[in-house]
Amino acid sequence: MRMTAMIDSTGAVELDTAGQITRENHSTVADARRAVMDTAKTLAEQTSQDMQLHIEDPAGSRTFLVGADGTSRQESVSPAPATVEPPAPVEPARSESVPAVESVESVVSAPVEPVSAAELEPVEPASGETVPVAAAAEEEQAPAAPATAAAPAPNPFLGGRPSTARPAEPAAAEPAAAGSRRESLPSFVDRPEADAPAQRGWRGALNQLGLSLAPSAAELSQRQDEAAVSAHWAGPRTIAVLNPKGGAGKTPTVICLAAVFARLSGGGVLAWDNNNSLGSLGWRTFDAGHASTVVDLLGCTEHFMTSDARVGDLSEYVHHQPADRYDVLRSDDRSGDQERHMVTGDEVDRLHAVAAKYYRAIVMDSGNTERGANWQAMIGHADQVVIPVKSVDDAAEGASRVLAALHAGDTHAQELARNAVVVVLCCEPGHQKTKAKELAEEFAPYARAVATIPYDRALVEGRVRFSAMTPATRRAWLRAGAAVREGL
Repeated sequence: MRMTAMIDSTGAVELDTAGQITRENHSTVADARRAVMDTAKTLAEQTSQDMQLHIEDPAGSRTFLVGADGTSRQESVSPAPATVEPPAPVEPARSESVPAVESVESVVSAPVEPVSAAELEPVEPASGETVPVAAAAEEEQAPAAPATAAAPAPNPFLGGRPSTARPAEPAAAEPAAAGSRRESLPSFVDRPEADAPAQRGWRGALNQLGLSLAPSAAELSQRQDEAAVSAHWAGPRTIAVLNPKGGAGKTPTVICLAAVFARLSGGGVLAWDNNNSLGSLGWRTFDAGHASTVVDLLGCTEHFMTSDARVGDLSEYVHHQPADRYDVLRSDDRSGDQERHMVTGDEVDRLHAVAAKYYRAIVMDSGNTERGANWQAMIGHADQVVIPVKSVDDAAEGASRVLAALHAGDTHAQELARNAVVVVLCCEPGHQKTKAKELAEEFAPYARAVATIPYDRALVEGRVRFSAMTPATRRAWLRAGAAVREGL
């Protein structure tokens, strides 16, 4: 749902709520802004739908996303344009020897009314809702490092290993001026797309009977997240799912993110269990009729880097998930008298080279050994880190420590920390509005986004299938996937 508020300099408001116009007066512009925001929060809560609020006043225009739980997030801001006063007339000179001056122009910029800090409220995380980092202002106040500053201390995760993650993108070049004859002509195919009619909820049901109702705000938001996740990028990307605490939710997070990206972007996704201590990714996914693990693939990495190798040959070493469309590379799960293979950093490099050649998205389960060479190598290849946190304090402690270590690391690790996405998984039905909300608020200042996943029995034990989850859980994972995609 969209709400638009036009506020003039006297505090008068014209409020357009989905086509319904109301007018009210307030003593100041600031009072009018607060009243409009309160109205938007109340309506969003009553309708249980997120609302886009656009405010235009003498200070400029701002757009907010108001959540159904009463939270708000500023999406864009545009200052008011400067105004030019009309030229003031000047009396002509009385002397005939001096020519008269016709006018003098005086340009004065219109004053901009400041925005009170109370209106820019921090965002409280809702179920499956991303939360922006609240500490941006502190970073802006920090003095800039000189160009000749010494290199930062080595990252304990990288152990001195060079990063293979993609370099920062250069600034976009200025667009060339349009001068060709073709550029001056209108395009008859490049037109803005109109939103398709509603397909979900009661609006979608009525449309099945022949109506053409517009989609709700919630459906439009879901379409935006689906479009974000389904968009392709140039080159492979590696997503590292980190938490040194066992049972913190790494495996379900790897599975669900891999399923979201594979289902919507057309495959080419690998879920990789980079665990040297009996990882459970293979147990919680389906096998492909064989028992191959990372050890088997290590024996033929050189072959897969040659021109004779075929993508179909990988099927002997990975386990395809037919319903969710991604592949699984299992860790060595041998137990008993058989000695388990401990993957080294160099072996991670070899495996990653193969994975990056045949897959566009690689989602890695970090395992629990943060000082291991395989963990350090994974950090070096990561383009994005996701830190899962179950709604219990010990899992939160592990997440806090790994974030602190990244923030204290080298330039690559610090960038991963700033761009991190924290996923809070409710491990009890009543945690969504209590413990999970509390943890999301505590992690928000230290990560780019926080997503909350509601409790779902399909995530608790056994094999994880995306279709077995409730619609609310699937929607929350989609929102988490869109937050991750923003960092890729």
